[in-house]
Amino acid sequence: MKYLSLVEQPKHCFSDDEDCISLYENKGDYIYYVRNYAAQTEFVIISPALLVKLPEQKRTNTGVYLPIYFEALKIFQAEITQHVLCKGQLAHFHHLFNCTVSAFFEKL
Repeated sequence: MKYLSLVEQPKHCFSDDEDCISLYENKGDYIYYVRNYAAQTEFVIISPALLVKLPEQKRTNTGVYLPIYFEALKIFQAEITQHVLCKGQLAHFHHLFNCTVSAFFEKL
């Protein structure tokens, strides 16, 4: 990987130029954040079961959200915060977003 990660746990990357963090995982439900360094893009993938929890106007057909639509994550703030803190991903989160979890949600 071209970019050094701050955590020493295995990551699920789709290529050598991508970094990924699980913002939430529980019984098949998931929210993943992916950053592609080569394409200079980032996006969030939300599982179909969690999509139905979003208001209808915030749902996508694919479950993929670009940064301008990250505000949809606010509905999952408690779940994401607990998952990041309890699964030891705080350092990796800080590396990707350069802020705390609470500051991330305040910026949305």
